Formats: sequence, C-alpha cells, structure tokens
Amino acid sequence: MSRRNFSIFFIFLALNFFAQLSHAQTTQWPSKPIKLLVGSPAGSGTDAVSRLVAVKVGEVLGQVLVVENKVGAGGQIAAEVTSKAAADGYTLISISSAHASQAATLKSLPYDPVEGLSWISTVAVYPLILAVSQESNTMSVTDLIKKAKNNPGSVSYTSSGVGSALHLMGELLAAQSDTQMTHIPFPAGGGFGYTDILAGRIDMMINIPGLIVPYVRANKLRAIAVTSPERYETLPNVPTLSETIPGLEVISWLGYACPPATPSEIVKKINAAIRTALSNKDLQAQMQKAGVRPQANSPEEFHALVEKGIAKYRAIAQSRKIEIQP
Repeated sequence: MSRRNFSIFFIFLALNFFAQLSHAQTTQWPSKPIKLLVGSPAGSGTDAVSRLVAVKVGEVLGQVLVVENKVGAGGQIAAEVTSKAAADGYTLISISSAHASQAATLKSLPYDPVEGLSWISTVAVYPLILAVSQESNTMSVTDLIKKAKNNPGSVSYTSSGVGSALHLMGELLAAQSDTQMTHIPFPAGGGFGYTDILAGRIDMMINIPGLIVPYVRANKLRAIAVTSPERYETLPNVPTLSETIPGLEVISWLGYACPPATPSEIVKKINAAIRTALSNKDLQAQMQKAGVRPQANSPEEFHALVEKGIAKYRAIAQSRKIEIQP
C-alpha cells in the first residue's frame, strides 16, 4: 500500500472511530445528572414551574435535572452560557417568552436569539392579565379605553421594565385601541408597582397569573381581561381581551432549549421525556395551581414560535417608537 493510500485509510479509520464513539455517547445518554439553567431568581414564578417540570422530566430520563439559577441581565447570562456550552445534552435552559421581547428591543446580544440555541419544546403556556385596583371604577377594558380616549395619556399602566413583554403588551393595547397610555416601569425587585396600583396612583397592571391571581383572590385587584385566545380556566369569569378588541391575543410560554448543534437524537429524547412528564396528572395539577397550562410542541414548532414572537415584538417596538435598549 502506498504512503498516500495508507494516509487516506488511516484518516478513514479515525473518522469512523469518532463517529462510532459519538453514536455510542448519544445512545448511552444520559449517563449522568443534567444541568438545567434558569435565568430567574429562586422562588420566582419561572423558577417554580421550571423546578416542578424538571423533577418529572428527570424521572422519565432516569437522571436528575439539577436546577442552577444563573441570574443576570434579564436572562441573558443563562442564555449565553447555554449557547456556548458543550452540545452533549448535559446543559439545558428553561427559557421564557421574555427572551423574545428582549431580543426585539436590545441593540445587540452576545448570541443569536434564534439560532444560538436548539429549541426542544415548550413546557407551559399562560396568558397575561390586565388588572386594576378593586377600588377603581374601571370595570372593563371598554371602560379603560373610554377613559384613555377622553383624556389622552391620563391612563397609566405598570410593567417590569422598558422593552419587557409586559410593556410591549401595553403598547399593543394602546395601538389597537387607538389611545395614548402612560407607561410607568417598575424593574424587577421594585415591587412591580403593587403599592401604587393598590393606592390608586397607577390605573392598570399587566402581569403573569402567578403574580396577579393571589391579589384577585384577596379582593385587592380586579382582573378585567386575559390575553389568551380563550378564557383562562383559573379566572373563568374574566373576559379575553379579544372579546373587546378582536384579534388582540398574546400567549406567553416557558420551554426547554439546549446548545446549538446538540445531536437531534438527544433533542428528540428530551422532547419525548417532556411530553411524558406533562401527561402526569399530579404535575398538571401542580402547574395549574402555579397559574400555567402544560403544553409541549415539536422542536420545529418551538423554533417557529420564537421567530414569530421576536418579529411580533419588534414590530410593536418600531411602530410605537420604543427606544431600543443598549
């Protein structure tokens, strides 16, 4: 055998060896605990749901999902770490739809918000809730719009910060109701404006169920609308926003992703494990209590959902002339 042919043969053997090794590693996965990054603080709504789902998914996979709160920059740190982690299936991220609004309103990110992650599946969906103080004379979205039209800029609403999904929801409401509303941001850790809305200094709050429903049940806040296409089972008497403004619907989500180039076999295994976990009746009850509805989808559907969300939020930001954050 010539030296050239021997070299080609050796390269072929090496490539074949590594291909078989990679296949073996994929087949044996998971053979050790899996790290699940969460970009929200321990005890937050996202963290609580992430932990509930992680337990059941880990049971299905036969390995523990170790939750690690990697907090900072609105989830950017956790996403960046995941985007740069080894594509071996041992680093996952539990990521919310805030990822889409952030990608739409930031000038730059240290990763591609769509292709920088491999999208596995959603695990939960939930509406946003529009609420006013129980003492307010605003009984419906129609009342709110009427007040905003009669006194442009007089209606105020709070969110978790400029460019957040909650802020953009308020801007979308103002745009589609042809009104002007005043946004008053309360960054995370600032109490989200509860004191001000309960005291009547702010007219409306937009937030997730886990943070509003307890106040509604305590008769401190009045929910006037939910943003889901259908009524929210936890508050069945509260109308959807689209009942007043047809077509105005926003659904938030929480899902699992992993580093780009993660083998498709591993992604499929995690997706299947999520579907099995979410079929567990106990987990379904726990998630409903936390204010979310279990829902899985395919990696392709999740990828498309993220792309669509970013495009939608970017269009809102541009049309409402929201300054893109540095």
